Amino acid sequence: MIKVTFWGTRGSIATPGRKTARYGGNTSCVELRAAGQVFVFDAGTGIRELGLRLEQEFKSKPLTLHLFVSHTHWDHIQGFPFFLPAYHEKNQIFVYGPAGRDKSLDEILRIQMDSDYFPVELGDMKAKISVNEIRDRFSIEGVTVEPFYLNHPAMTFAYRLSDRKQTVIYATDNEPYRYSLHQRPNASLDKSDFPDYLDQKFVEFLANADLLIGEAQYTIKEYQTKKGWGHSPIESLVEFAWRARVKKLALFHHDPLHDDKAVDKMVKHAQRLARVRGGNMKCVGAFEGMKIVVGKADRKRKS
Repeated sequence: MIKVTFWGTRGSIATPGRKTARYGGNTSCVELRAAGQVFVFDAGTGIRELGLRLEQEFKSKPLTLHLFVSHTHWDHIQGFPFFLPAYHEKNQIFVYGPAGRDKSLDEILRIQMDSDYFPVELGDMKAKISVNEIRDRFSIEGVTVEPFYLNHPAMTFAYRLSDRKQTVIYATDNEPYRYSLHQRPNASLDKSDFPDYLDQKFVEFLANADLLIGEAQYTIKEYQTKKGWGHSPIESLVEFAWRARVKKLALFHHDPLHDDKAVDKMVKHAQRLARVRGGNMKCVGAFEGMKIVVGKADRKRKS
């Protein structure tokens, strides 16, 4: 089984308040437990609460944690300085992600914690922290993790995690290269159809996932004025997931301008789109505290 817990589901900037209480206001952070390992995807403000929970769970026991950063925009790293397990020397934290355009991943994390911005520098954290730039698939205790470059104004990875039985994909902050609802699911494309070809490679990366945690930040109307911003309209995410035969789609990275009622409408719209396409794909809206167990009867609850 792969156990998934959502600690932050918001995109761009944290949005606490009454209007976002149900889906949550913390920025991106998702925890996966597989093969006895702790995997975390992104270190937005949601990672602070995860750190508090891990402190309660592990107490004096050492913690080994694998943190996968999709990219280094603030909403995906800004919670790391507040992650308490990083301050205990008994713990080991492996950080993985893409290199920046002109800086290393390690440099970017250190700059965020420069004394001009934060009172504690990265090097002062007591945990054993290893920062690793990756490009290729690798394994951790029998669990494979494969990165895939996304279309976003930063070097950005999606991650495909598999324990040989179940597969979960984390794919946030992505814009379709050429958005078309009418692309045939099994169309034959070559590199001369470059934008469609790249979208098709993304569909192949998603193929047959048990759970896709996917970013659908905009409605189609909003997307018309935000092309090139590196985010998806909900229609393209559902289309790509349907073409890839994804079993379950969790809508993620909710826009800071969308309150709970707006997200409700987007979730219902995604469910309608999936029904029109046919098949058995389920669509849900990710919220803070939501738990999904992949590999047995799925369940979700608010903690």
